[in-house]
Amino acid sequence: MNIFKQIMNHFDNAGAVRLTDPETSVDAALSIDATKMEQIVLDTIKSFPNGCISQDVENALPHIRASSITPRYRPLMKKGLIVDTGEKRPGFSGRNQRVMRAV
Repeated sequence: MNIFKQIMNHFDNAGAVRLTDPETSVDAALSIDATKMEQIVLDTIKSFPNGCISQDVENALPHIRASSITPRYRPLMKKGLIVDTGEKRPGFSGRNQRVMRAV
């Protein structure tokens, strides 16, 4: 089975890796339990009743790399579990980040 089909079979949404990514990235993506990570990220977002920015989630999960957290937002939005509120809040860098809230 080619690597693209492996990815498609493993993920509901193959957004975790791109066709141009090196094989090591693909191997890493295949080794992650996306469902477990989605639940961890969702539970963290739920802990912010007024919504949160990505930086809030990353700060609440210091033992997990941001590169494992941020790919979970899109699938959670597609599943209707979180929403982009349309608000923006500044992160530590001063740049605005979207505010997300659990549904």
